Amino acid sequence: MCRIRWVIVSLFLALTLLVGCMTKDVNAVVNDVSKRSEKMESYISHGTLTIQTGQEPQVIDVEVWYKKPHYYRVALKNTKKDITQILLRNDEGVYVLTPSLKKSFRFRSDWPESSGQIYLYQSILSSIIDDPKRQFQALEKGYFFEVAAKQALNQNWKKQKVWLDQDLYPQKVSVLNAKEEVMVEMTFDRFQLNASFDQDAFDTQRNLNNIAEESKQTMGTSDSSKKELDVSIPAYVPMGSKLDGERTIQTVYGPTVITRYSGEKPFTIVQRTPYETDTYVPDPAKPVMLYHGFGVMMSKGDQKQLHWIDGKKELELTGELSEEEMIQIANSFVDQIEK
Repeated sequence: MCRIRWVIVSLFLALTLLVGCMTKDVNAVVNDVSKRSEKMESYISHGTLTIQTGQEPQVIDVEVWYKKPHYYRVALKNTKKDITQILLRNDEGVYVLTPSLKKSFRFRSDWPESSGQIYLYQSILSSIIDDPKRQFQALEKGYFFEVAAKQALNQNWKKQKVWLDQDLYPQKVSVLNAKEEVMVEMTFDRFQLNASFDQDAFDTQRNLNNIAEESKQTMGTSDSSKKELDVSIPAYVPMGSKLDGERTIQTVYGPTVITRYSGEKPFTIVQRTPYETDTYVPDPAKPVMLYHGFGVMMSKGDQKQLHWIDGKKELELTGELSEEEMIQIANSFVDQIEK
């Protein structure tokens, strides 16, 4: 009888030790995260980015390709407007591409080192590694972290909640504001580590040409000069600014509408029909994430210019405003009713 009891106690102790070994503490998991970040050669991820705008949420399909040391391809598809944009980094620089328009912007940038976007696996891992005040919980089939947010899209977004599976693959990232409200959420449905790519997978022309052209009804036909331009105004205007006037210029590509705002913070908005072009943007410039997709932010002294595509329109915002105000104005065009 004593021998049987001893066997039972031994088995119980062995199981306890085994469970204890299987459950990693926060230091062990963070160490594994650091090793993954340092040694990762490539990956492909796919998921859905949902942004709360205060009106109807913006839902964006996101696919990311990464190959060491610095090759990135981030494809965003606005599911509502059926428009795809690509943020590409290769040996030639950083590009914002709109394949349906054969339109590209190229500039020099340290992106994504300066980015905290939650659709990038590296950014997710970095947010965990870099926050010494991180909160951690071991789950039945993975790990949960609560860390400080690294979002340039809105300075009021304060924290991130990160869910990883047992292999440290991303499952979901939520960004919350000071009121604990979820403002943006990335849900991953596919992740492949050590992915293989064609030799020209990150080539600029391939990414401009090899995506099937989206419907011409979405972006307008090549005879766009005969079409009216749907003009809208921003829902957000900085305090101290007011509408000052508007004029329309006819060009070979169609009408261009220039709207001016005066006051303490003057700025100008240009709206036109998009057309094919390959533009090199001088330093300093960088890609920014908007509710619509990708934009390009350019600076010259106190003057800034933000360029983006929204449905059937190409827009430029110019003014002596802060970067956050520029982004807020651009984002306020979402779901605006045309005049």
